[in-house]
Amino acid sequence: MKELVGRVALGVASFSFAPRDRAADLATIRAGIAAGTAILDTARAYAHADAPLYGEELAADAARGTSVIVGTKGGHSRTGESTWDADISPDRIRSDVETSLRVFGRERLDLYYLHRVDLAEQPVEQAVSALAKLRDEGKLARIGLSNVSVADLERAAAVARIDAVQNHHSAIGRESLEVLAWCEANEVAFFAYSPLRPSVATPSPQLAALAGERGVSLQRLQLRALLASSPVLSVVSGATRPETVLDSLAAESEPWDDSLATAYTADLS
Repeated sequence: MKELVGRVALGVASFSFAPRDRAADLATIRAGIAAGTAILDTARAYAHADAPLYGEELAADAARGTSVIVGTKGGHSRTGESTWDADISPDRIRSDVETSLRVFGRERLDLYYLHRVDLAEQPVEQAVSALAKLRDEGKLARIGLSNVSVADLERAAAVARIDAVQNHHSAIGRESLEVLAWCEANEVAFFAYSPLRPSVATPSPQLAALAGERGVSLQRLQLRALLASSPVLSVVSGATRPETVLDSLAAESEPWDDSLATAYTADLS
């Protein structure tokens, strides 16, 4: 867990919703890396209907020649404009890993997740066994699970060591508290994706007021509050503009003090 440095990972999912300007996307990611992004997060499913490897290829191009850690995911892919599959069978996992190795031009991937454990029909134990074998073969440095419950994690951990978990968990919604607690107890890295997602519908008046006083964005304070909530937690922050990437990265160095803690607690009540 301690080897996964950097508590604000840059997510590539935002670039996969519709065809985009690839050069602009690449510039945004590179701006983040130049500013200190230590981890990129992508997936086989982060793609366009006519570009099935878009997200991984984008991350591969951005990471090439750098020391940035890349986390990617398999067992879930885009099959059409609005359709995706979920298959975590051993054969599919091995095929997806081999494809990712080719895309990144590497002999070993830094971090590899089963993407949609919640949607797949195959047993998680079988899939984790396949991942562990690939790790033993030296093709994966670390293995993880995404979109999982505590029950899933218990079953998976009985088969092999799990290095990381990625679930939806936001500053206000705190959707994965039980999974986060499991990760803390077992010293497993927890990556919170969509850390701001419910905030548009769920006001944060106290944090918003404090953000105005400090002259920073509400989003920065929400990310800072989430980072303060657990020593094993990192956030996966999406962005489509360099300015947003830089603002998210600034959350890690934003002062955590009584005023911020009090405002966050008030917004949760």
